[in-house]
Amino acid sequence: MGDTVAKALARACHVLESLQAGVPVEKTVWGSPAGKKRLAKRLVAMLPAHKTYVDPFAGSAAVLFAKEPSDVEAINDADTEIADAYRLLQKLTPAGLAKLKKLPWTGDEKTFKSLFDAKPKGDVERLHRFLYLTHFSYGKLRGRSFSPNGAGVEAKTLARIEQFAPRLKRVKVYGGEYEKVVRKYDGKDTVFFLDPPYPGYNVDVGEGDFDEERFYGVLKSLKGRWLMTYGIRGKLPGLLKDSGFLVKRIRTPRTIAAMRGVGGSSVLTQLLVSNYQPAEKSLEGGDDFAVDDWQPEESPNTASFLATKPLLKGVEPDDERYVLGVVLEPETVDAQGDLYSAAEIRQAAHRFMEEFGGLGLMHQMRVNGQVKVLESYLAPVDFALGEVQVRKGTWLLAVRVLSDELWGRVKDGQLTGFSIGGTARRLPEASPATETPPSDTPAADTQPEAA
Repeated sequence: MGDTVAKALARACHVLESLQAGVPVEKTVWGSPAGKKRLAKRLVAMLPAHKTYVDPFAGSAAVLFAKEPSDVEAINDADTEIADAYRLLQKLTPAGLAKLKKLPWTGDEKTFKSLFDAKPKGDVERLHRFLYLTHFSYGKLRGRSFSPNGAGVEAKTLARIEQFAPRLKRVKVYGGEYEKVVRKYDGKDTVFFLDPPYPGYNVDVGEGDFDEERFYGVLKSLKGRWLMTYGIRGKLPGLLKDSGFLVKRIRTPRTIAAMRGVGGSSVLTQLLVSNYQPAEKSLEGGDDFAVDDWQPEESPNTASFLATKPLLKGVEPDDERYVLGVVLEPETVDAQGDLYSAAEIRQAAHRFMEEFGGLGLMHQMRVNGQVKVLESYLAPVDFALGEVQVRKGTWLLAVRVLSDELWGRVKDGQLTGFSIGGTARRLPEASPATETPPSDTPAADTQPEAA
């Protein structure tokens, strides 16, 4: 019965996505966090004439696949597994494709876990492992977590390989540091499409290690023309303010698949930046695309949010390392002026257990294997826990600290609480009447942390 329910849920999610307003987003060969498939045709229309095209943060390479071939083309990704997958696609033979078709392509957690631990030697097997894990992992991050929405669903990856792989034939593929590739191809006839990691969104896609100030220096030094998409968080937006570059704000609807969390705006806001003036027609808005001028806000409404609650130690006398903490409390204004409803907290708590089940440390790194989640529950009534008053609807999390190093930091008072954190900008979402007003409600990819 469990398998039947899982398959039914997967089918239901698939149906819901197909009912979502707007044009469904198709992948290229694989999906990528914050990929540009939805915007690819518009972005291509913004590119100036060029002889050399370079994408140093390729990911799913949606813009490359949407444009006509140039004399010289190069893509790069810091994730060497992505670069390796592109090279394997380039040399995939008809016999290799036939072999690939015989391998499993339906979402199955057992198959997923087996492939995750596998170390295949052959090219076809390596490519299959990469594509299967990418398609069926939560968030397309190739992590250990299998996405339950994919259970029983057959991937369309093989059809996409046949559609897109031939386009890679003459493309130079690199894996590693972006600046080496940028410097190699920079010149007056070169166009760069830049979609670097977005700080403040998800440490799993690399933004925690991205040096924005160094990247800004690279932007200013380029001889070629470049078009960039970027998030509205981090240091770079502020650096761009007086740069002289063209800076626009673009907003696109979020699909159900993209809205991994709860609450928040139904609109994805990003920056569009270039060192040239794109054709005016390419900047015209539409039903699925709004563009306007942008200036960074410098006010109390622009800040990082961090809701931190104290850890309660010694609640379980027989288990010294049992630690209980409040994650979120309903209808209580925190230090940043944010307020969360009981319904929003309930959804966030449920999604956390369904899709994460792990903790991060200070919003920077995972500590799965060092901390074990024992309990996650919502207070059914008001009650007192020692000297702490707990309100109905409060989300509490209990963990056992396995790591001696982490436990030492808890005992010493260095780690004092669980927190939900990230960066939020309260930008006016003026335009279509159907847009959901901006919200700073935490999304599901915002996780409890040890603070």
